[in-house]
Amino acid sequence: MKDISAEMAAALAAARDKGLVPRQFILVEAISRSTGLPFDRGFWSGDDVITIGVPDRNTGVIVNHDFIGAQNLNIGPIPRVSDLTIQTVTVDLSQIAIAVQEIAREYDLRLAKADIYEVTLDPLTKIASANPEVVFMGEVNGNPFDTPAVGDEGSIQLELNSDAISMLSRTNPSKSSFEGQKRRSGDEWGLYSSTLSSWNVPWGQKAS
Repeated sequence: MKDISAEMAAALAAARDKGLVPRQFILVEAISRSTGLPFDRGFWSGDDVITIGVPDRNTGVIVNHDFIGAQNLNIGPIPRVSDLTIQTVTVDLSQIAIAVQEIAREYDLRLAKADIYEVTLDPLTKIASANPEVVFMGEVNGNPFDTPAVGDEGSIQLELNSDAISMLSRTNPSKSSFEGQKRRSGDEWGLYSSTLSSWNVPWGQKAS
């Protein structure tokens, strides 16, 4: 069962009488091709540019970010499973939107961190009932561009793999490496680790 804030729970309870306006957000952390520094860009399914606080993926602390609207944001179904399989969510954005073009072409999106949030708005005031809550933490997989044929419409599609689960299946080649484990000059811990797999140790028998 998903744990939600008291404000969100109250908005859902009052939805039968007052109605509900759901909105989705995505925050992408790309890497600048020129400086190598991280760059955040947010989009949401509303129409304007808004500043709203969302929980940081590492600390959980609420941090304000700008989210750009009117980008034809379409987030696919978010799988909710109880196992450790890697789940995938697709996110479509307008190919002609300047803000989308900028982050897709001028920044490196390979394995970029991307978090999806959801919130509800008051139908009358259009004010968020609470801070958006994270519903999916992922990383970008693959090329986001869908180049259309002549006369067709194109889009930019981000394919997000569940971040935490995919890390469990990722190998770390440095964990048994001499260079990876050497802490200081002269340290020979793990010096022969790369050849251990080929050693034949004759346990309980005479070596030939």
